[in-house]
Amino acid sequence: MHSSRKSAKTKRDSKSSFSHDKRWCPELKEGGYAPISSFFLKNYHQLKPYDLTHGEAMFVIHLMDYKWTAEAPYPAYKTIAQQMGVSVKTARRYAQSLEKKKYLERQARVGNTNLFNLQPLIGALVDLKTKQSASQSQKGKIK
Repeated sequence: MHSSRKSAKTKRDSKSSFSHDKRWCPELKEGGYAPISSFFLKNYHQLKPYDLTHGEAMFVIHLMDYKWTAEAPYPAYKTIAQQMGVSVKTARRYAQSLEKKKYLERQARVGNTNLFNLQPLIGALVDLKTKQSASQSQKGKIK
């Protein structure tokens, strides 16, 4: 096989090894999947001035399952509660807590479900990442 063809095939094969089907399985892909930032998963408990609880983080993950575009997701509390295995009241409390911490902005809509704007949380995560990068950069200069 020609070396450039071999190289292209190797790249193609390595990409496919990262597919959803390879990481999970085809049967689990059928219901869809949510892209969740690894940075969020590793750092939600380190946000400042308020960290997120495990329940709040799961609420955000469930919201992300409905965030298909740059627009705010709008699932019903009942839907999120059922998926999380909690009461509707608990799902509302997670949203209220996130809003109080200034990581979520809810927009009520008459005759429709709320819009859940996650931009404040995304901004807080970007700030945390920037601070962590600056801190690592400073540590590198000290050495």
